Amino acid sequence: MRPQRFVVLITACAAVLLSGAASAQEKVKMRIGTHIAISAHLFMQKKPEVLKNLGKTYDIEWVRFSGSGDAMPALVAGKLDGTLGTPFPLANALYVSQVPVTIVHQLLSFGFDGHYDDPTVVRGDSGINKIADLKGKIFGVNAIGGTLEQGLRIIARKHGLDPDRDLTIVEGRPPFLPAMVRDGKVHAATLFQPFFQQAMEKGGLKILYTASDIYGGPTDYVFMVFEQKFLKANPGAVRGYIEDYLRAVNWALDNRAEAVRIYAEQWKLPLPVVDSYLLTKKDYLVRRDGRLSAKGIQPVLDALAANKFIVRSFDVATHIDLSYLPK
Repeated sequence: MRPQRFVVLITACAAVLLSGAASAQEKVKMRIGTHIAISAHLFMQKKPEVLKNLGKTYDIEWVRFSGSGDAMPALVAGKLDGTLGTPFPLANALYVSQVPVTIVHQLLSFGFDGHYDDPTVVRGDSGINKIADLKGKIFGVNAIGGTLEQGLRIIARKHGLDPDRDLTIVEGRPPFLPAMVRDGKVHAATLFQPFFQQAMEKGGLKILYTASDIYGGPTDYVFMVFEQKFLKANPGAVRGYIEDYLRAVNWALDNRAEAVRIYAEQWKLPLPVVDSYLLTKKDYLVRRDGRLSAKGIQPVLDALAANKFIVRSFDVATHIDLSYLPK
């Protein structure tokens, strides 16, 4: 072998090895915060064959939380790279913890086009027919200081109640809140899916108000947030992840029967109950394209600021970047 050919071959081999190393480096391990209501995250875990980028541009570690109020502090502390977010913890991350975070796509929206709209329920025979009737009553929420308590306080003030003086607010785990209402341990409670569907099928409860009544219309209330440094360092991996998330969304909408079965088995829920709401208008809206708008979030931030739950309102559009969505 002539020396010059040997040099060319060595150079070519080195290029291949370096290329392989670069490819390996491009695959990023993501730590993602999720919640029982975000069904597409479950389908990503249970139907990996639907995904095209998993194991190529990214790997993933799922961490389940009771809500964004628990998940966002984990991201702020550096224990997550991306997570579900809602307006209150988003504001705290940005303006209390001063950790730059960015909204990259929609997860769950309330009240659009007749879709599910977090309801507050009371017993049908309670005599509570309007919000003012809650005066002197006990109200159940999933977490003191969380989103649902804030919504209660906002709407109570709108209707002339002082939530500190006129209401007693107590905590209850979401699966048990319907029974607490039925048993008279609380007079009203705000419910999530799937617990709302189970509760209403038993009968005896009625809706007093919904999330849209609090904020003046439908909201893009739950969204995906990434820490800004992670986004800038790993744009290709994030795009690959979001493409796969939307593949899971569209697979579930196009294969609803299998999606219902997977969800019911995972969370040990009766199949007929899950079938009665999941991925229908009785469920939160999940958009096929993952898009959202600032005007679907801004009213919530404005209400939180007006009621002094956050330091100040701000233009949420400056913290949304939809460029990571598929073109």
